[in-house]
Amino acid sequence: MSHGLSPADDGGYAHVLRVALPMVLSHASATIMHTVDRMFLGHYSPDAMAASMTGGITAFTMMSLFLGVVIYTRTFVAQYYGARESHRIAPAIAQGIVCALLFGGVLAGIGAFADPIMSRTGHPAAIMALEISYFRILMFGACMPLLSASLSTLYGGLGLTTIIMLVEMGGNAVNFFLDYALIFGHWGAPEMGIQGAAIATVTAGGVICLTYVALMLFGPLGRSYHVLRTFKIEPGLFWRLLKFGFPNGLQWTIDMIGWTSFIWLFGRIGASEMTAMSAGFAINHFAFLPMIGFSIATSIIVGQFIGAARSDLAERSIHSAFTLTFGWMFLMAVLFVVFPRPLVMLFAPKDPVEHAAFIASVVPIASVMLRFIAFYSLFDSVNLVYTSALKGAGDTRFVMLITLALSVFALIVPVYIVVEVLDLGPNWAMAVATFYIIVMAAAYYLRFRAGHWKSMRVIETPIPQPSTLSDGPIIEP
Repeated sequence: MSHGLSPADDGGYAHVLRVALPMVLSHASATIMHTVDRMFLGHYSPDAMAASMTGGITAFTMMSLFLGVVIYTRTFVAQYYGARESHRIAPAIAQGIVCALLFGGVLAGIGAFADPIMSRTGHPAAIMALEISYFRILMFGACMPLLSASLSTLYGGLGLTTIIMLVEMGGNAVNFFLDYALIFGHWGAPEMGIQGAAIATVTAGGVICLTYVALMLFGPLGRSYHVLRTFKIEPGLFWRLLKFGFPNGLQWTIDMIGWTSFIWLFGRIGASEMTAMSAGFAINHFAFLPMIGFSIATSIIVGQFIGAARSDLAERSIHSAFTLTFGWMFLMAVLFVVFPRPLVMLFAPKDPVEHAAFIASVVPIASVMLRFIAFYSLFDSVNLVYTSALKGAGDTRFVMLITLALSVFALIVPVYIVVEVLDLGPNWAMAVATFYIIVMAAAYYLRFRAGHWKSMRVIETPIPQPSTLSDGPIIEP
């Protein structure tokens, strides 16, 4: 195992694809799992499917601040690796694990207040009860994804994303089978509906976490870096992680609050609109979530090149990642425009009466939504790549401030006016969301073009000279 970047790590398409494709496949499997989860719940009950959207996104909003801090450990690992300071990787991961344990306890405490939190949605009583149950279970199990994220940063920061893919896909498979068993009561399991879906998610997260622990203790890479065997808290490094990670997590949180507010307000239009939104956004995730793989790859590669003092190669990798991401988004946009109805019908309930009502009241709304989604997905490719590039260099504060300003003034306030004041309906709400994404894409691209990110870094070690860049290829265990 070498401890430096290789000549093949040049920021070109092959380099980006090597790091990104395992993450794309991992997030594709997660997307399929979430889509099937929604389909299962849609077949079980339209109310359960609608509640899973609101309950799930609210839970993730609560987690996002802490998850954003923990996962930012990956940037420290990437920059230490690029700077050939591999002895600093284990201490960085240790600080992430400490954060995960502390934050997991906080989130479990928040779960105890599920009733007052979710009752503020103002949704129909039957849906609200399901939202509360789903949200509570996810929060009680929030420590699992936090720990998994902290442990995965070793492999992510080094660019060894195939390992992450295999672990995550294994967890997704567990989730799939548990969903089928616990939602409908198959294979001798109790029929638990939306509660079963939440339990399946938490249990699968536990399996992923335990797998990473086993790899750290017994895998060759875990033994080589001594992550769990040399575990210690370094106050200076801990606060440095918070300094850069907190804006990253806050940006996630602000973005999620913006979208959660949008979903809550959209749901106030009517039950059919809420179900249409749940189906439409689930389809949107099919296009968006796999591309998070390119977002992650961009952050990793930029971090490594910033650590290695090669901003030229970092910029090349950003352009490569954007071209690939935009190409995928364009294909998905065409699919959404040409085949909106068949896509929406994947979420139709089986009951004949509910099936007919779904076709009459939900399909027309969701089909129009998909056309908006097709258009703004093209601009979302800019957001995915360039925000990750900026954060991979350490420009987390700017990203946080822009997200705060635009979430409030380009999303939350306008959609409130459209829905609550002017009562203009779902199409105007989707127009607001589209405008928000376009403006955000312009802001991040202009920040990238300004070039401030090229002189940033998160690690405290001296930046090496380009001549010390490589001593051989990365060898996966």
